[in-house]
Amino acid sequence: MSPIKFLWIVAVSLTAASSRAAALSEPENKLTAYDVMQEYGFPVGLLPIGALGYSLNRQTGEFAVYFDGSCNFNIESYRLSYKRTITGVITNGRLYKLKGVSVRVLLLWLDIVEVKIRGGDVEFSVGIASANFGVDNFYESPQCGCGFDCNNLLLNGELSASI
Repeated sequence: MSPIKFLWIVAVSLTAASSRAAALSEPENKLTAYDVMQEYGFPVGLLPIGALGYSLNRQTGEFAVYFDGSCNFNIESYRLSYKRTITGVITNGRLYKLKGVSVRVLLLWLDIVEVKIRGGDVEFSVGIASANFGVDNFYESPQCGCGFDCNNLLLNGELSASI
């Protein structure tokens, strides 16, 4: 085989391989953090509105979700806090080694370290205790500052003061 023919075959092979790699990675770049949550069996409402992006290692499951700043809001009797970056490991129906999400229970702030989907429930663990809530409570994403009660804050003129 002549050197020119060999180089031509190598060049065509490399071009085809890079085209396939680009085609495989292109759809992932278009996915949002909310899309990825759904791919792994989680409802989008586990993340508040405003995720700017994410990183994900699909082999190890290590992930990070990025927000413009920290995010706090109330849901029922709980106060939730998301840091600017949350990290952890994601598998189908399970988030663990979670960092950057905490909940205030009574007067204590506790880190949420694991989230599991169990049938129709979402189970949140703070390590020593866990609580289950129906998955249908998480079909919508809460908004920073007001959670799901943004209309009442807007009607009362309190939205700007609470964010």
